[in-house]
Amino acid sequence: MGWISGIIGGGLGAMIAGPIGAVIGAAIGANMGGGQQLQPGPGGANQSYQRQAIFFTAAFSMFGKLAKADGRVCPNEIAAIEKISKEALGLDTQTRDYAIKVFSQAKDSAEPFSAYASQFGSYFAHDQQLCGLMMSILFQVAMADGELHPQEEAMLLEAKTAFRLSESLYQSLRSRFVGHHSNSTSMAKHYETLGVASDASTSEIKKAYRQKAAEYHPDKIESKGLPPEFIKFANDKLAEINASYDAIMSARKG
Repeated sequence: MGWISGIIGGGLGAMIAGPIGAVIGAAIGANMGGGQQLQPGPGGANQSYQRQAIFFTAAFSMFGKLAKADGRVCPNEIAAIEKISKEALGLDTQTRDYAIKVFSQAKDSAEPFSAYASQFGSYFAHDQQLCGLMMSILFQVAMADGELHPQEEAMLLEAKTAFRLSESLYQSLRSRFVGHHSNSTSMAKHYETLGVASDASTSEIKKAYRQKAAEYHPDKIESKGLPPEFIKFANDKLAEINASYDAIMSARKG
């Protein structure tokens, strides 16, 4: 049984409390917001599916709030959600229908963005890789119309706090999705992507690269609770790591 089957069938949704549980209940037409939350951590297949369901539902709940940050959902933002659903995530019909229902329920709910971000953080803040991936996705949604509105940035900053992400990581993502920088600054970002100083030795860079590449291997990421539908974003991160390594090594050879 996959996570979506568990949600539709009610078995997993009934165990999730808080605003995410309420959205699940509303999305599938049942009140399932009063159960007990599972604590984050390793467990059996059921717990893995539940973590995947929480990640997915929280994502589309936060997408909904971001899309309506300026008071309305514009066509570009709707198109962005459609693109994420169809192209980036490759959702099947059942999962896509669920995602759209979650998006709609959350954007019109009385719960603020921070409620969904905080509950996501309560499950995943111990794993900064998954939180970093989520923040990257949120930036993509926020920039769907080509600019970062003050209300959207306020929400992203709430997510940063809820996810316990560092200021340096947040600024790195902001620069990547919002800002434009010189070649020298771009090179600094490559070192930051690998988590090494610009004066690190070549052997240190190679070691950091191997470690980062292993950390973002799709199989390892999925085992931590990332829904299979979101693996593309882990692949994108791995591609970024590879590109940064290649750029650094090319610069050093030059």
